[in-house]
Amino acid sequence: MVLKHPARIPKSQLENFLAEKQDWILTKLKKIPNDIPKTLKFEEGESIHIFGSMYQIYLNDKNTFFDSKNGFNIRNEKTESLKIKKSKQYLKAMLLEIIEPIMVKFESNLKTKVKKISIRTMRSLWGSCNSKNELSINLSLVHCPISIIEYIILHEIAHTIEHNHSRKFWEIVKSQNPNYKISEKWLKETGKKYIYYLN
Repeated sequence: MVLKHPARIPKSQLENFLAEKQDWILTKLKKIPNDIPKTLKFEEGESIHIFGSMYQIYLNDKNTFFDSKNGFNIRNEKTESLKIKKSKQYLKAMLLEIIEPIMVKFESNLKTKVKKISIRTMRSLWGSCNSKNELSINLSLVHCPISIIEYIILHEIAHTIEHNHSRKFWEIVKSQNPNYKISEKWLKETGKKYIYYLN
């Protein structure tokens, strides 16, 4: 847990604030799941969830590829930062390949249009939709089952019609996924373990 504050606040004032809020801070810390995965380093022997299943990571000197029998094979680049960057680019392409047909389906069903979609790492959101109907999708969604990916895309596309969480918004979601609450529950109980994975 990080305390952010303006630089001009005296250290004594910060210490007093922390002392006052100690019980509250400890209560919040206890609620953080112990099994949240550490940030992936894309190293040999690490495990990674891809579309809801666990796979092993292997390094090689040729190319990056994934398949369900041989796991996630990563080209061992010249630097760690380049290896991580290239690995994330590969996962992004994989996720986009899954997302695009789902997006086309819901755009057609709901008679709406997404102007733009981007995939990036986000710390607290699975997705967002702005007033221009541009979607941002969390790269960590690549760890989730396909049914969850489909729900997130539906949720954000529904926001191109209703930019809020009104009753009408949830009616739109329910019209395409009558069991959407199952996905909501999974995201709250299990998904929070993966949302930090690629940050």
